[in-house]
Amino acid sequence: MSRIFFLFSLLIWAGTVTAQLQSIDLTTLDAFRNPGKNWSIVADVYTSYDGKVKTRNVSGTGVVMNYYSPKHESDLITKEEWGDMELEFEFMMFKSSNSGVYLQGRYEVQLYDSWKKLNPAWYDAGAIYSRYNNGYSYEGTQPVMNVAKAPGLWQKLQIRFRAPRFNDKGEKTENARFESVQLNGVTIIREVEVSGCTRACLFPEEKPTGPLVFQGDHGPVAFRNIRYGKLIPPPPPPEKRDIWDRNSHFWKTTVNPLVVIPVAKPEIIRTFLKYGDTTLTHVLSVGSVNELNYSYDVKQGAVFQFWRGKFLDVTAAWWDRGWMQLGVPMGAVITLPNTPVVAVLTNENSAWPGAAAFDDMHNKGYVLDRNGFPTFKYSYNNLEVEDKIDFPGSHDGISRTLTVTGNTAGAFCRIANGKKIEKIKEDLFLVDDKSYYLQVDKKLKPFVRQSGDGYELIVKYNDRPVTYNIIW
Repeated sequence: MSRIFFLFSLLIWAGTVTAQLQSIDLTTLDAFRNPGKNWSIVADVYTSYDGKVKTRNVSGTGVVMNYYSPKHESDLITKEEWGDMELEFEFMMFKSSNSGVYLQGRYEVQLYDSWKKLNPAWYDAGAIYSRYNNGYSYEGTQPVMNVAKAPGLWQKLQIRFRAPRFNDKGEKTENARFESVQLNGVTIIREVEVSGCTRACLFPEEKPTGPLVFQGDHGPVAFRNIRYGKLIPPPPPPEKRDIWDRNSHFWKTTVNPLVVIPVAKPEIIRTFLKYGDTTLTHVLSVGSVNELNYSYDVKQGAVFQFWRGKFLDVTAAWWDRGWMQLGVPMGAVITLPNTPVVAVLTNENSAWPGAAAFDDMHNKGYVLDRNGFPTFKYSYNNLEVEDKIDFPGSHDGISRTLTVTGNTAGAFCRIANGKKIEKIKEDLFLVDDKSYYLQVDKKLKPFVRQSGDGYELIVKYNDRPVTYNIIW
């Protein structure tokens, strides 16, 4: 059973950030007040989603790392102070770790290992932390969905903050306000007023300005690309959702977007879907009750995107009898190349072919297993392929099993390509600057090879199914 419901405008408007942002210099710790011994400048940091890979760093600059310990647990406080501001930075959580960023040292946006949590609270990643009085918490604001990534991956937070206002006597006339908080590109909080300093703030008295504070007393965390600027007023949010009308050639509006939410079983939606500037016409998007989702192009045999969070906005597919037939993913999308995952190569150094020609790919539909997950079937260049994709019970990500028959001599599977692919243990790889993990059985003998200006992770098909997991 699915649920199609009307979702308020928070999820369809992210605002327009137009400020010229400046970067905090992370070649040294000179931008911060008396940094404690738990803070160091490094070039990169490695851990794993399960905490089983020993944390290591790469010497150099560009990343500030908190090596938390009970003896060294100081916060990192900037020398510069701000009032209104736009702030963005990337952060890496470690397994079970906890941190936060305080605007003006007073108003905290929480950073937390909230991976896989379905119903985020005011203490989860991206939340505005609560206030505290007389033994109870109040005023915390939870994200509308959880789009937090796994530990050991880089994530991005963007904040628009309006400082409290004071009159000539120093009396507060307006509360502080978070205009928006975006996590991994998704607006998860918008227009939240904070009546006073949040719990465990550094400075209990509200003032027009204050420093940024990165919390360092709850566990290891890393930051990079910390950028800030003036708060530029955005255009007003639309009260209605714009939909293109093919008959009158102008943008119509609808008050309530239609969103499909899987409730008791996976949902499979057939729509057109945007892929960059291209409109794909033969797409199935699959959403699970655990808010793991992907889109599959049956003309290419390709998983070309996946995401955590709410499933699919199908407003355009319902408008004007579905002329547009477009779906829009609701969560934090990671995009992959839209090309076949299997191919016949002359040798392991041969270039991977591009998109499949129309005559080369013959779709044979799909079958559902008892849990409602599809196995796609197709013929491609004399290969018969079964492509089973489901979501393991651990909810870590997507499991994909490729079974190939026919003339498999010279058959290979390309299970990843990106600008960077790094092995961190025998069966675990990081892809595209720690965007997601790939877990591959080492018995399949996966190997990384260079391709143009990037890299590919390849497995030679040896008459046994190839299974790998995408974890994020």
